[in-house]
Amino acid sequence: MLDLVVRGGTIVTIDGVFDGDVAIRRGRIVAVAGPGILPQAREMIDASGLLVFPGLVDPHVHLGHRIFLDDGWVSAADDFATGSGTAAAGGTTAVIDFAIQRDLDPIATVAARRAEAEGRVVIDYSVHPALTRTTPETLDAISTLITAGLPSFKLYMIYRKQGRMADDAMLFNTLRETATRGGLVGVHAENAPIAEFNTEQAVRQAKTTAMDFAHTKPSDVEAEAINRALFFAERSHGTLYIFHLSTRDGLQLVGAARARGVKVFAETCTHYLTLTEGVYSEPDGHRFICSPPLRPASDVEALWEGLATGVLSVVSSDHCGFDMAAKDRGRADFTRVPNGLPGIGARFPVMYTHAVLTGILTLPQLVAVLSTNPARVFGLYPRKGAIQPGSDADLVLIDPGRRLKISAAAFDSPIDWSPYAGMELSGWPVMTIAGGKAVARNGHCLVAPGRGRGRFLTRQLFPRQPDVPRSRASAGDERMEGTDP
Repeated sequence: MLDLVVRGGTIVTIDGVFDGDVAIRRGRIVAVAGPGILPQAREMIDASGLLVFPGLVDPHVHLGHRIFLDDGWVSAADDFATGSGTAAAGGTTAVIDFAIQRDLDPIATVAARRAEAEGRVVIDYSVHPALTRTTPETLDAISTLITAGLPSFKLYMIYRKQGRMADDAMLFNTLRETATRGGLVGVHAENAPIAEFNTEQAVRQAKTTAMDFAHTKPSDVEAEAINRALFFAERSHGTLYIFHLSTRDGLQLVGAARARGVKVFAETCTHYLTLTEGVYSEPDGHRFICSPPLRPASDVEALWEGLATGVLSVVSSDHCGFDMAAKDRGRADFTRVPNGLPGIGARFPVMYTHAVLTGILTLPQLVAVLSTNPARVFGLYPRKGAIQPGSDADLVLIDPGRRLKISAAAFDSPIDWSPYAGMELSGWPVMTIAGGKAVARNGHCLVAPGRGRGRFLTRQLFPRQPDVPRSRASAGDERMEGTDP
């Protein structure tokens, strides 16, 4: 007998929108059929009037993040339990966090990060190993990690003082190693020397407001680093992923590289699509400090165009959950503000309202950038990002007519503010199903603290990276030469 049937909903996939039912047994989807065809199950969920999406995949989150500033460590307000609970309430059923190398080798770093999450995380998860040390031992670990199911790596091209920055030798050699072993290299692309010099000048001149921060990292800081990473990817034949692309200049570089056959994917984030640098002039502007900084409206417009045409393949949250107290420590001095914005629970309604209701993206395109594309790029598809037999029974049921004004109280979270506060958003999740079980309902996580049921996800990329969907209905992605599986 079937365990669960979700019936009467409007199913949305990258291939189209249709009315139908979804059958689930032992945590997997076993059938997708037209209305009324499937037999009864132990549990029946009536999804009439609701959209049924594959569970969202967020490949860029920082749960329980800790950051070292000049005056010591600052910790995020959430952790794997509370952060993943908020993600589930927002329709996300899989996240990929980071294991940032500090005092341990990369393999031990991954083990330590998993120990933080096991038994606490509500939804399925994985990590990107973040490599920081240019040593033969670090390079040797790459093949071991890929074999263990962790084929995507992150390298920071900035944050020298925090001990996170990887140099050009590490970036180029990591791209070469992953090119031959079926891996991918993601970068935080900002030019460190220019940003550091600008920051020192600003501090010397007592220009330490939030807007001054934005001026230390103009478009050139991102664009130069993207250009350099693209050059290394092209020469190494590696596959590159640009995290949180924020500028027109960066977008144009990625588009030109893709046109000449460079294997590169790029994401942007909800905040770069909906907020501008104007918030830095507000009394609470310091709370919006993130890296790269928020940009002028012209860059925001370019990002929407890049998303609609497929140059950008993914929209992540880049969730980093510092509360007001942590942010306010640098109210008058941006060097004391931990960078990052919360947003893991708001990704769907923000995108549904600003992308679908405005006509910029179709519903299938929304599925692509929030679920299917990240699953494909990072080796989770078709287990994740799909509604088809054999896929994990991860679904999110959306009420397209439900409209709420955002506030911190809209989320079950220890984070006491939201960068989207005041926005009236439509398209709220009313139920999230992960592995065939309801884990969130009407904005509230149903999993008790400390009783996380999330599994660690091993992933596998093809020896040459598979492409994301190319049709306009599937995010408009252009096919890159030589990247088919």
